Amino acid sequence: MTAPATIQKRVPVGIGELVVSRDPAGILVAYGLGSCVGVTIFDPEGRIGGMAHVLLPWSEGREPGESEPARFADCAVDTLVQRFTDAGSVKRRLIVKIAGGGSVLGAANSEKFKIGQRNAEAIKERLRHHGLLLVSSQLGGVRGRTLELHIASGRTFVRTATSPATEL
Repeated sequence: MTAPATIQKRVPVGIGELVVSRDPAGILVAYGLGSCVGVTIFDPEGRIGGMAHVLLPWSEGREPGESEPARFADCAVDTLVQRFTDAGSVKRRLIVKIAGGGSVLGAANSEKFKIGQRNAEAIKERLRHHGLLLVSSQLGGVRGRTLELHIASGRTFVRTATSPATEL
């Protein structure tokens, strides 16, 4: 007799949201990453994964609020790291990957504001602050992306509307 297949549960991570999970059936998904950046963290020993969907680079002292803990890159990374350490994770085990940070609104807007680039830079700075190594990334470009983190395996995939998923 074979074991029943695990039913996978897709858990959307909306703009400004952050999710941390130990559910092996869980797949955390950030849809529509344009200038936003998705941050994934996975602890292979603790079997815990997390994702943040970052909207803006710096909070500049503003509180993001309970409903949007990942609105700002600095708050998102700090909160993710805190939730992992609260759950017993050790920083040296954490696998960090990011995707997004594109210029999807056209050249004039992207050059003027560079939100995607600034989001990515802010995330990288906070990762360095916490002593975390960025293992893989897919940033920039002009197409939106979808980012997935499979909790059971820690595998992370990214795709665009016109391309198949590739592993980060």
